[in-house]
Amino acid sequence: MSLKRTGETRQLSRSKKDLVSAGCVVTRSRGGTTEILLVHPRGATFRKPLFGIPKGHVEPGEQPAEAAVRETKEETGLNVRIVGDLGTIRQKSGKLVYGFWAVVHPDSESAIDERGRCTSADRVEVDVCRFYPLDQAELLMIPAQREFLTRLRKHLGTRVPKAQL
Repeated sequence: MSLKRTGETRQLSRSKKDLVSAGCVVTRSRGGTTEILLVHPRGATFRKPLFGIPKGHVEPGEQPAEAAVRETKEETGLNVRIVGDLGTIRQKSGKLVYGFWAVVHPDSESAIDERGRCTSADRVEVDVCRFYPLDQAELLMIPAQREFLTRLRKHLGTRVPKAQL
């Protein structure tokens, strides 16, 4: 874009801030430890925290919870069930993100290997899809999304619910 298009550039920036996404903080319990599913965008640097929850745009007419489940399935290949609402955060880009606490549906357990990696993840969108212990996940996540883990800790207490239908 040339400098003569400053008005157009400002409008594009403003529209980016109006974007709304939704995603799931997917948990599981392994050996008494709560683990969090994180994804890393394909092609992004590994030099700074860029891992995050699986998430994506809320389509017109779609509820945030529906979008969160859909996007989690698209990025990770996992079916999940929402067990709680973690509210919203605003990322540095201005994007509003709805977060939902979710667990893996039993029919998707086989799509997670012994090291906690997703075997059916969309490798076009993400290059890492893996469960990490809660404390490690917090260090890997982009700063704005860490607030979801703070809220999750309040809900967790000492239990992680099993996926029950």
